[in-house]
Amino acid sequence: MRRGPLTVALILALVTSATATACGSSATPAPSGPVDSPLPAGTYTSTAFQPPVTFTVPDGWVLAADTADYLQLRPAGQDLVGIHMFRGVSAMSQDPSCPVEAEPGVGTSSIELVGWIRSLEGLSVSSPAMVTVGGLLGSSIDVAIEDGWTQSCSFANGLPTVPLLVNPGTGLQWVIAGGERLRLYVLDLPGGGTVIVDVDDFEGSQFEQLLGGALPIIKSLQFES
Repeated sequence: MRRGPLTVALILALVTSATATACGSSATPAPSGPVDSPLPAGTYTSTAFQPPVTFTVPDGWVLAADTADYLQLRPAGQDLVGIHMFRGVSAMSQDPSCPVEAEPGVGTSSIELVGWIRSLEGLSVSSPAMVTVGGLLGSSIDVAIEDGWTQSCSFANGLPTVPLLVNPGTGLQWVIAGGERLRLYVLDLPGGGTVIVDVDDFEGSQFEQLLGGALPIIKSLQFES
């Protein structure tokens, strides 16, 4: 679940055009705006997200957002599942009022962010696995709300919530809520900070099916160095 001036459930934004080549395949520039209909199967490169990322999708996937700090891919007709990419986010404040603020004292490396997420009350988090995604090193973890957790943000309609990520500069808040399940790939950028790739099922019931479709796309990612 996410809230902010640009989003209620999903973030949509205009994009510009660019070209790139990765993994020996010719990449197509991403469309000139968010796409409501599926992209043709093929290899594409983000036009706004930084660092530029090349991805390969089968038929039936939609590019719903492409901005400098956020990119979203999702299956057509599905608003509650998808792949989200973030750059420049920080740990979100754990104050019960859920402010759009960073949690003090938490760094932005993959080790620091993953360690912090695993320490949070209210979460069930898997042991981290070391990964390489698109040329970036980091860790992956599976995350869900712990049974019996009741604390909620005011905008979550009573669903149990735990704040995760924030970008105060854009107003982005990213919290996990209710039965939501996600897999986070927290990847270190060479110049510092991280890119986070989030495979996310808001209701949780389609998570395994989502992973089956998302993992080939994750494996296809290539971030421009």
